[in-house]
Amino acid sequence: MMDKHLHIVAHDVPLPSDSGILKELVFLTKALHGEGFLLHLHCFGKEKPESMIPFCHELHLYPQKKGHKGYTLSLPYAVSSRSDMSLVKRLEADQFPILFAGLKTVSPLLDSALKKERKIVVRLLRDEQRHFSDLKSLCSWGSQKLFYAIESIRFGRLMKKLKAAPLQFAVSSEYPKSKIQGLNNYTVIEQLIEMPFVMPQSGVGNFCLYHGNLSKTEHAYAANWLLQNVFKTLEIPFVIAGDNPSDQLEKAAHEKMHTCLVANPSEKELQDLIKKAQVNILPSFVSQCNTGLLFQALAMGRHVLTNAKGACEMSNTSTYHLAESNDEFMSMTEALFNKSFDGSEHESRAAFLNGKYNNHKGVSTLIKMLY
Repeated sequence: MMDKHLHIVAHDVPLPSDSGILKELVFLTKALHGEGFLLHLHCFGKEKPESMIPFCHELHLYPQKKGHKGYTLSLPYAVSSRSDMSLVKRLEADQFPILFAGLKTVSPLLDSALKKERKIVVRLLRDEQRHFSDLKSLCSWGSQKLFYAIESIRFGRLMKKLKAAPLQFAVSSEYPKSKIQGLNNYTVIEQLIEMPFVMPQSGVGNFCLYHGNLSKTEHAYAANWLLQNVFKTLEIPFVIAGDNPSDQLEKAAHEKMHTCLVANPSEKELQDLIKKAQVNILPSFVSQCNTGLLFQALAMGRHVLTNAKGACEMSNTSTYHLAESNDEFMSMTEALFNKSFDGSEHESRAAFLNGKYNNHKGVSTLIKMLY
């Protein structure tokens, strides 16, 4: 039997608090290695993901271009800053299939020298044009708001260009239907995540938790929003946990005696916090099409409180609690903080999580697209 080689291009190196494309990258690398694939993983980042090395035939890192060096007039900065000729040359050196994990990775596809005869799949979990438009709405007027507005417009133009190319798209069913209809060749594959065993904790925890990649605008905004609008007056212990927080967020989190921040936790430390929290609070203020952080909290934690955007407007509210306004978040947090988590809620979550994703089916479908 011939060796099955596969190139995977990722926009970053995964961190413990990531969700979506990067969390899926970890699961896929392990799953495809288990299926006998020889994986050539290409990541933009500085530090090698040591835990993924055993599953890769080759692992290459590329620097992301910073500042003016990463800008072009036509492409989103998130794409043009991840262009690298050594990556293109490695992809050109053979005819192995390529999986581009996310729209931010597709710069090599725009290089006319890259052969298109091979099988190429672009994995999409969210609409980047809409995502950057949402980020724009979180910023007050200034250079950051203008940057997000331009990124949104350029991602829209990029998608139009890619739709006309002979590519396959693997999309989440939560990807906006209007966008799916404009794609020439797409397959729906639910988000592929390595779910931990469903083991919600019984009894009562002693703090509330928000977690996420705090270097991302949307997560930093949500953490700050909770500090200012919920826990400024609600004196219940509140912990924020995540990677690479700003100095401003660290300072804000330690202003009150009952709030604090855990920076750069390991995966085990983060999971321990999720298990020990009485309420995992995960509001979102952008329209997101992945729910990895939410599902991890549902699998491992007690009460979970979010809003419609944080839950991707899923209808199964028997497994989590919803709030929208400041007052609703305050009253629900206070009520849940004093409420035990019982066995019937465990069963409801297990049924929901086990039925939501079929990873084996998703991986098999993706393999058929690539080989």
